[in-house]
Amino acid sequence: MRKIFQLFFFCLLFLSEILIAQDQTKKLDINGYISNMQSVTMEDVEGSWISDNLFHNRVNIFWYPNSALTGSLQFRNRFMYGQTLQLNPDYASSIDEDYGLVDLSMNILNKNSFFLNTAVDRAFLQYTKGNLVATLGRQRINWGQNFVWNPNDLFNVQNFFDFDYIEKQGSDAIRLQYYNGFAASFEFAAKMDAQDRLTMAGYYRFNKWNYDIQFLAGLFEESDYVAGFGWAGDIKGAGFRGEMSYFRPKENFIDTSAQVYVSVSGDYTLPSSLYLQFECLYSKLPPDFSISSFIEYYQGALNVKRMSFSEWSLFAQLSAPASPLLNWSLSFMYFPDINGFYTYPAIDYSLKENMMFSIILQVFSGEFTDSVNNIIERNNIGFGFLRYKLNF
Repeated sequence: MRKIFQLFFFCLLFLSEILIAQDQTKKLDINGYISNMQSVTMEDVEGSWISDNLFHNRVNIFWYPNSALTGSLQFRNRFMYGQTLQLNPDYASSIDEDYGLVDLSMNILNKNSFFLNTAVDRAFLQYTKGNLVATLGRQRINWGQNFVWNPNDLFNVQNFFDFDYIEKQGSDAIRLQYYNGFAASFEFAAKMDAQDRLTMAGYYRFNKWNYDIQFLAGLFEESDYVAGFGWAGDIKGAGFRGEMSYFRPKENFIDTSAQVYVSVSGDYTLPSSLYLQFECLYSKLPPDFSISSFIEYYQGALNVKRMSFSEWSLFAQLSAPASPLLNWSLSFMYFPDINGFYTYPAIDYSLKENMMFSIILQVFSGEFTDSVNNIIERNNIGFGFLRYKLNF
């Protein structure tokens, strides 16, 4: 049944490409991008380098049959070859994992040195009637306010480290939105995941004192009751945002301790166009939470209760245009619990209006406990990327 469902979407894609060539009423729209990214992975610059190459193609299809109804099918294709697949035979299988209720990911090819994966991350119908908007299907539900860590994102928490996937994963959900005034809205959303766990919550947002303020409450993955709030505004021209979520287990509600996640951020643009951004996350992690390396976290599945591996996490970023065509940025994270850090310098150069060339580095360093020998060891790992990206 799963493969039949996937085949339906692939057929819909090809049909849409035919229709858009014939459509004169602009009821169908298509856009996307294609990129090629060369990467290297290393523990030491002077040591062995692992080299890989990734072709990444995204297609976004939007269907507008009338003014009230919108449909969308969005997916990405990834063709990767290189040494990682030879060193880790399970890597392609991990890429094929789909955490939604319906498995819409398929490894079309999977060999020793390369694989080709197609994954649908948006497939929804949206109906609008007056102030009411109803959306059914795989969709992105973003309730977060901050840039890096979003405790209010119960449905689609983002992975900041995965810079090549700007759209982020969607959820198999139903969402109802009602707009009842200026910057005021009420939402209800419910999703099921691959383990048939229900997450549902209500969300209310309004504007007061020139701040967007939001409150939410619901059930997270059938295991925790959750309540939270957030805000977004500014102080003398500097952005000021924050989020907090409080989780209490359903089982042994009185006898077990709660988990709290709080993130606060600020940003400011100087007259010189230098952009400054700061963010802080406090995480009261689950008692059984543990990882043994950055790679385990980097490639693992995230949720709102697994946003970081340190009780406190600090973030800072600088960015500025060096010229009309060239932009640079430098990001830094500090993790006190593991005496560790992460740095992320990047340069983006516009070759043409729709073509970008990027040089990106990611460096991790921290102390983790070896689960076999039960000793603390420093784990260092670095990634380097060269990427060409064409939007269409």
